Amino acid sequence: MLFLCARTESDLGELAGELSRAGCEKVRWHAADLTSPEAAGRVAASAEEAFGRVDVLVNCAGASAGGLFWEIPDSAWEDSMALKFMATIRMIRAVLPGMIERRYGRIVTLVGNSGREPDPRMLPGAAANAGLLAVTTGLAREVAEHGVVINAVNPGPTRTGRWEGMMESFAARSGKTPGEEEQSFLDAIPQKRLGTTGEIARLVTFLASDAAPHVTGRSITADGGAARAIL
Repeated sequence: MLFLCARTESDLGELAGELSRAGCEKVRWHAADLTSPEAAGRVAASAEEAFGRVDVLVNCAGASAGGLFWEIPDSAWEDSMALKFMATIRMIRAVLPGMIERRYGRIVTLVGNSGREPDPRMLPGAAANAGLLAVTTGLAREVAEHGVVINAVNPGPTRTGRWEGMMESFAARSGKTPGEEEQSFLDAIPQKRLGTTGEIARLVTFLASDAAPHVTGRSITADGGAARAIL
């Protein structure tokens, strides 16, 4: 059983159809803009109405603007915190009481390694990521005795539509080609390649499953070895 949330109804319906054809027996969805303070509660209520409870929450919301620090407007910082940070906080807050009551819950948040190693051109997202890593560690300690585990996944550069758009944006500013901009990232990755969405999904699935019940309050980085810190 799977419950989906995104902004666009048509995208959700298309994805639900793909999942059903792939063998997922029950797929439901709720279209919502999670920057709205009331949206998280409505999404959680719809999921509980559809399936009776929420056992697993995967947070994967938010794409932050980047650029030169002195050129980034206030709105970019505010948008990053509204969607990437506050939407996650509200979704966790909406499902956590039920998980505590049932003494079972798995929460995984897609964050990003810029929360640990901020890129100077991606600071609005890095600031939100750092906050989410702090919440992951602190809240996990609060709810551990109630059977709820909370972890984060920090993807490095990953091949997605958003990535392609970001390279085009960087290229427009620098005068380079998108391929040249991407190569500058690849040069910093020991594996010399971007991650894939499937690789990240498998890591999320592991943390959300009963294969990792003793892992909590942790953030796992998947970046091809790019991080230099001892994690």
